[in-house]
Amino acid sequence: MSKPKHILAGDVGGTKVLLRLSRIDAIGCVLVREQRFSSADFPDFEALLAQFLLDAPAIAAACFGVPGPVKDNAARLTNLPWFVDGSAIGRRFGIISVRILNDFAAVGHGIAALPPEDLRVLQAGAAQDGAARAVLGAGTGLGVGFVFPCGEGEIVVPTEGGNVDFAPGTEMEIELLRFLRRRYGQVCVERVVSGPGLANIYAFVCEYGQHPPVLLESADPPAAIAEAAQSNTDVAASHALAMFIRAYGAFAGDLALLSLSRGGVYVAGGVAAKLATQMAQGGFVAGFLDKGRYRSLLETVPLYLVMNTEVGLLGAERLAARQVSA
Repeated sequence: MSKPKHILAGDVGGTKVLLRLSRIDAIGCVLVREQRFSSADFPDFEALLAQFLLDAPAIAAACFGVPGPVKDNAARLTNLPWFVDGSAIGRRFGIISVRILNDFAAVGHGIAALPPEDLRVLQAGAAQDGAARAVLGAGTGLGVGFVFPCGEGEIVVPTEGGNVDFAPGTEMEIELLRFLRRRYGQVCVERVVSGPGLANIYAFVCEYGQHPPVLLESADPPAAIAEAAQSNTDVAASHALAMFIRAYGAFAGDLALLSLSRGGVYVAGGVAAKLATQMAQGGFVAGFLDKGRYRSLLETVPLYLVMNTEVGLLGAERLAARQVSA
């Protein structure tokens, strides 16, 4: 029997990093070690990796999903002052094959491995086999990717879709855009649909309604706003969360139209999972469907909430395993 090979997978985010060490044997991938790190605790990714790999066995292949555009197997990360270079990682840690890919490309590879219980149906639609799928997810930033059929398989396409212009769809969103233009100049969707985006909406609601923005003084304003909205203890927070969810759904609808995602739209990311109850109450789907004459088309698109917050890590692990078997 051949000696088991070890692989390393990572889901790198602006707030947290998940790493998983697995071994490949006759039954597939077997977990050896998994750990979550705070991104802010490390000056760079290699320092974090060195801590995780203390006393680790030799690694045959690694794959890391990172937030930002990847070029030449390296990326300067969005919302985090790190440069992640696959070649440098391979040399330092003695890993023969290291792949760097966009974090939502990793999510795109991971959704096919999710069991039904990891998905919450927001709209059943009428899924078509072999059709395109879209993935998106708000966290520290806003990730977007697409999965397209290709021959007998599929191709996962990374994007920087979270940085396209924000398109307001209501009178209040038009006022929100004006507010954000004064603050930032150019306003991308990520300024609205992300953790910091929720804080931006709350700041706008407080200014518009002349409420003191007390929750912005919290250690973690987006979490404080979401908690206050869920417990109905702050009117401005409740209003902000409702605007956030509608804008999130509207952007998901834009992606469905861009890709004709008749295979489904998958909403991943920690924010969505934490707000699952609110996401399922109708505002998200209402924003998704509010596309005028294309409403009937969007009603046929399945819409899923991904409850497994490690889907990106799962996708990176699947790709690392392929690198070993290739």
